[in-house]
Amino acid sequence: MILTLYKKLLTLYPRTFQERLGESMEQTFQDLWKEKRQTKKGFFGFMLWTFIETAIGVFREHLLLISPADVMQTILQSLRSSAVISFLLTVPFMVMEIVNRRNFNEEFPIILFFAIWLNLFAICLILLPIVRSRQGTNREMGNPAPVQRDTLLMNSRLATIISVVILLVIVPVVLLYSLGSNPEQLYVLGFRVPSQFIALVLLSLPVAAGMIAGRPIVNTLRDGGSLFAHPIHLIIVVLILSTFAIGLASFIIDQWPCFIGVPNCD
Repeated sequence: MILTLYKKLLTLYPRTFQERLGESMEQTFQDLWKEKRQTKKGFFGFMLWTFIETAIGVFREHLLLISPADVMQTILQSLRSSAVISFLLTVPFMVMEIVNRRNFNEEFPIILFFAIWLNLFAICLILLPIVRSRQGTNREMGNPAPVQRDTLLMNSRLATIISVVILLVIVPVVLLYSLGSNPEQLYVLGFRVPSQFIALVLLSLPVAAGMIAGRPIVNTLRDGGSLFAHPIHLIIVVLILSTFAIGLASFIIDQWPCFIGVPNCD
């Protein structure tokens, strides 16, 4: 079982690394494992340190494949585009609020429009790379094919695991913070949380999960593949997008009488 687990761990290395050093690493581990098992000295420490060191090596090798400049440029472009699009979609509701309620001497509900913008921003951040992937395919057809990067986020199975783990983190965090005595309570994804900061943290988790789950879909679409090539990833993305869309719709439906100028709409 231990040898099988170590072999599975070695498969997480990039493909080129596996082809170059995977076999020798596996053989070295088998020799040391047999030696430690026979002498029964430091066996547990050897196993623990070897697995930790190998896991760190996997992470390091994948990081070396990623260009920091490309990653930062992609992230900044997605953030900028999502922020602008979500703001433009929020502006009509802001105009309705200003025009239709100017005679009621009410304060402008900044928190409300920030919540609407935040839900739109989350939706755009997850959905925009998928929508753009087709355009990327058309642009790359006239250019030489880029080198395929065998990184962690392009591994379909690993992306699924990471997304699910991030989503599962939400529940215990919410339960722990909900035990506090802070009277100020907010609701995020149906859970009660005690502060705006915790609400923003919890909102960032499903966004991160959606972006990671959507990465293999984006890569497949850019290569000319089908949207349904990764059904589990697609289900995760759809569920997360649906959650934010329902939250956005609830804000708009609840405040629609205020937007159209109904007195005492609250």
